[in-house]
Amino acid sequence: MKRFRLTARAILITAGTLCLSAGAVAQGLPAEMPVPRADLMVRKADGLLIDVRTPEEWAQTGVPVTAHTISLDDDAFVARIEKIARGDKSKRIALICRTGNRSAQARDVLLAAGFENVTSVAGGVAGTEGWIDADLPVRPYP
Repeated sequence: MKRFRLTARAILITAGTLCLSAGAVAQGLPAEMPVPRADLMVRKADGLLIDVRTPEEWAQTGVPVTAHTISLDDDAFVARIEKIARGDKSKRIALICRTGNRSAQARDVLLAAGFENVTSVAGGVAGTEGWIDADLPVRPYP
């Protein structure tokens, strides 16, 4: 009897592990990604980087050279990203803002709109361990 319980327990643990693994795959990118990983993803043409700050903020610090600029405040935010992703809601998208808070909000907006592989860039452009701290290139805006 004791042997059956251990076997059943082992089966439940294995099934639970498989479900967690399948969930991780279905979920896509992690909720948050460090700057170097986001930079590498975009440089390898394996995804998009979108700066979700305002035009005033872009002008203050510049914009990561590989980033598209679509403000979260834009009424057509989701539609503009759909256009850049060419309608592919499984496209890998890294969102960046000043320090990482607004990009997390933007990530949630896109996930709610049906996008599958969306992440927020930790540290943002100007935060600790962000784009500028990593000494990655920015371009002036506009």
